[in-house]
Amino acid sequence: MDIKKLEFESIYFDLYELNSGIFAAISAEKVPTSNAGFFDLGNYLVVFDTLMDPYSTVDLIKASKQFTNKEPSFLINSHHHVDHLFGNRIFPMNIPIISSFEALLEAQESLETRLKDFKERAPAEIKKTEAELLNEKNPNKRLELKSDLNTWNEIRKPSFNLRLPDFIINDSFTLKGTKNQVQIIYIGAAHTKGDIIAYFEKDKIAFMGDLLIEKNDPSWATATSGVPFPANSTRLRDTLIKYAEKEIETYVPGHGNLCVKQQLQENAEFYNKYYIKKK
Repeated sequence: MDIKKLEFESIYFDLYELNSGIFAAISAEKVPTSNAGFFDLGNYLVVFDTLMDPYSTVDLIKASKQFTNKEPSFLINSHHHVDHLFGNRIFPMNIPIISSFEALLEAQESLETRLKDFKERAPAEIKKTEAELLNEKNPNKRLELKSDLNTWNEIRKPSFNLRLPDFIINDSFTLKGTKNQVQIIYIGAAHTKGDIIAYFEKDKIAFMGDLLIEKNDPSWATATSGVPFPANSTRLRDTLIKYAEKEIETYVPGHGNLCVKQQLQENAEFYNKYYIKKK
């Protein structure tokens, strides 16, 4: 498969065309964040996940329009974690957002508390980030701090709010376009309670969301905060093994660089060793 890195100006992600009409936005080293993608199916433009910073999702939408000459038709949230749906609010209300039923429930339960916490923390975080920026010399770290400052300043605005998904699914389905089709596969409880992935069987490409992370850290298994514990470690491991056995050449993880089967096998071993065997 001829993966092409495209010329697109963004400090947040590098843009790749994995195959005709299938694009991946991979977190740039300058400002580390999550990954996302968009798919030109012919008569539909589908966006898969959003990004955390207020301007990163603006860049994602800009890239999708620039390289497809289309307006987004749908947005799909792979799961409810804030680094994958924080940018929902950037999309016009006439663009429907799709998630699993569990992801919507989790978002409803957690985001209101998260938003209140963010708003309360914003003044202190802005002050702290501005102080760090004054002393920071590393250009990439300065970009990251400026990005954080943008996010906290937007959160502080009275008008700031979050947008939840509009439509829910509890089963898999296929989006068929005039040029291509993508399987939106409902995994259920794995990384979170209601994970979704996007699978291009003909093109041998899978967008795995946070079911797949390029590099895992054993300290996550013992962390008391900041790292979410898998909703179902066994199903997560088994799903990774299942998709490693399929005829897939390119896997897009939720975080990190593009992956191959080796990373799925390493992820499966990681969850087996640090989460499943310790139960």
